[in-house]
Amino acid sequence: MAGIHFKESQKIDLSWKWLFFICLYGLMFWALSEQFSKETDIPAVSSIIFSLCLIILFNIVVIIMRLDIEIDEAKITYRYKPFHVKPRIIYWDDILDFYIRYYKPFKEYGGHGLQRHFKNGKAFTVSGKNGLQLILKDGKKILIGTHKPKELAMIIDKLKSRTN
Repeated sequence: MAGIHFKESQKIDLSWKWLFFICLYGLMFWALSEQFSKETDIPAVSSIIFSLCLIILFNIVVIIMRLDIEIDEAKITYRYKPFHVKPRIIYWDDILDFYIRYYKPFKEYGGHGLQRHFKNGKAFTVSGKNGLQLILKDGKKILIGTHKPKELAMIIDKLKSRTN
């Protein structure tokens, strides 16, 4: 059994975003109270409640969202919860090249998260601007974000020295 060389779990930093969510909740509850203080307009109330449910669902998804990465001698395993039901595995034999790189999330991929770009391939990022770039033998490109680029670079150097 291959030993794990690198393991990382990344979550979204929600520190300043909670202020935005609290403002949205306040606005929705204010709109509901305004509707109930006047004549009750059923379509308006139902649209506000529907919007509130969508915001709550979005918050739940954001709270449980997490990118898990494991790298060992045989493979790279990653999972972007809750979107990946089971981990995705890429074996080293399927990789043509791999390296740590700095990237511009909005310019290259349109932002963070699960992104696809015609030229740059797929990206699985949470935040930051560093990632593990994989170029597969079939020509596909995959970028996996990391918050530990120095640690990952040391592991990548060790893995590259073993393959050479």
